Amino acid sequence: MKTGRLFLMAAAFVLLAGQSAGALAQSKMESPAFLPPEPVVTVSKVNAIEVTDGTLGYDGQTKEETAFGYSFLGRTTGAFPGSLTLSMNCAPPQRPPVDKGGIAGAFIVPILPPATGITGGLWTLPVYVTGIRSTGYAGSLYGTIAKGTMYWDKTGTIADVFIALNVDGGTQSWEGVRGYATFSGTLFVDEKTQKTILSGDLVFNAISVSPAP
Repeated sequence: MKTGRLFLMAAAFVLLAGQSAGALAQSKMESPAFLPPEPVVTVSKVNAIEVTDGTLGYDGQTKEETAFGYSFLGRTTGAFPGSLTLSMNCAPPQRPPVDKGGIAGAFIVPILPPATGITGGLWTLPVYVTGIRSTGYAGSLYGTIAKGTMYWDKTGTIADVFIALNVDGGTQSWEGVRGYATFSGTLFVDEKTQKTILSGDLVFNAISVSPAP
């Protein structure tokens, strides 16, 4: 009797163990850990100043006059503290001269389209960190501008800016990184300094080419 009971208990244990192993294997196959990694989303604040209004030329793709290299240089804070350089190609505002009582060289308010398209460009972001473990240059992110739009107000002096950027690579801490980023902010002229400012949020969605095992 004891031998038969022990045999039945052993058989039941083997059966349960086999079922548990099968369920564990199935759970592993269905586990989110085996799915592609989710994008890593990080946000940086941008405060940049215009350093050049670009060079006027003809864009063979858009068939329009374009300001090539309309550039900004500024500081980023938040996830990626560093120094952002943004150089974009966009349609220049038109400022036709008019006669105002014989005053030579007088201009009217810029005639602007409802939206100005951004057709390309480049960007770089060297990142500098300060912490307990490491301080200093951590590496750079860089890429191209895919597209963008500037929506001007009636005065032609303030614009809501939206830019889609490609993350084409990085160095050191971000070597092999690919993905994209979006910028949303405002372009305006500072009343005190009379300088053109670009301010807003830079949101990164970066995925490594070789996900960690």
